[in-house]
Amino acid sequence: MRTKLSAVLTDDNKRKELQYNSIFLLFFCVSLFMTVLNVITRKGALTIATAVFAVLCLVDFLLIKKGGKSGTMIASVLFSAEMVALFTFFLISGNPDGFSALWIAMLPACGMLLFGRKRAAILSGVMFAILIFFFWIPAGRSLLQYEYSQTFMMRFPIFYLAFFLLSALLETIRSVTQKELDKLREKYKYYAAHDYLTNLLNRQGLEEWYSTFGALGEQAVLMIDIDHFKNVNDSCGHDVGDLVLASVAREIQCLADTRVCRWGGEEFVVWFSDSGKMCDPEAIRSSIEKTDIEIPNSGKVLHVTISIGVAKGTEPLGTLVKNADEAMLQAKNKGRNRIEYYARPD
Repeated sequence: MRTKLSAVLTDDNKRKELQYNSIFLLFFCVSLFMTVLNVITRKGALTIATAVFAVLCLVDFLLIKKGGKSGTMIASVLFSAEMVALFTFFLISGNPDGFSALWIAMLPACGMLLFGRKRAAILSGVMFAILIFFFWIPAGRSLLQYEYSQTFMMRFPIFYLAFFLLSALLETIRSVTQKELDKLREKYKYYAAHDYLTNLLNRQGLEEWYSTFGALGEQAVLMIDIDHFKNVNDSCGHDVGDLVLASVAREIQCLADTRVCRWGGEEFVVWFSDSGKMCDPEAIRSSIEKTDIEIPNSGKVLHVTISIGVAKGTEPLGTLVKNADEAMLQAKNKGRNRIEYYARPD
């Protein structure tokens, strides 16, 4: 249940749908209960009002379920009008014994939850104006069917305004928190599929990208390994090693113009969905060999070389990577700083 709720809350559209449905069902249940209570206590007009509101809440719920985005928009507009109409009726009728008017204090919180700050502020402002008219303006007071106390009529609009300000504050905090959580979620989602040092895809990211493709023809994979990289770390330090990795990754990405992955350690995989569009591996090898990697605060320039294994075929990505890795090991064994192509056994 918690996992499902978490999945809903991370999707803005689903979260809004959940909020609407929860509020509609809550008001439907409360209105239905109050209708039964009103029947028992013989509150004629109030019974009709709560019964009608219960039916309208159910209609709004069904609009959300069946109508998609357009249904949600229609339901939200209808619900706004329904709440204002019902609360105005509560205010004028005063049934039972002035208690129903207290439900008006729920409008700011519900409005903020459903509509956000701007629309909720407008809706709450309309209700506040209605309160002022009926409680503070003589012409409005003359329309009231219940004799509220002077103290209640003076203080309730202020009480309502306090509820609105509190609801606006809480919605602001929720909104800002939600935005920050969304940013963090996108950040973690990015780094779950990318290497932090080079910003290339990591192994999981490449496999996820590969899984988005349907049937593929002949593909190509380059397995690239930096020669004697351990010596760089041992002699120059891991910070320089990181600089070398970032520099090589940048050069490969620039020349390959496709999905490049840091497969692990000092190994990189370049995948081409169409072997006919594979870049020239020699161009990558030659370019990296000539690249000057400046060591900070030393005045020294470092050069590295790479060994490349190439595999082509219609096999799955894992098989092609394995074949390219085998070809790359052959390049290492034959002296490094060279390219070897995988040859299928007869």
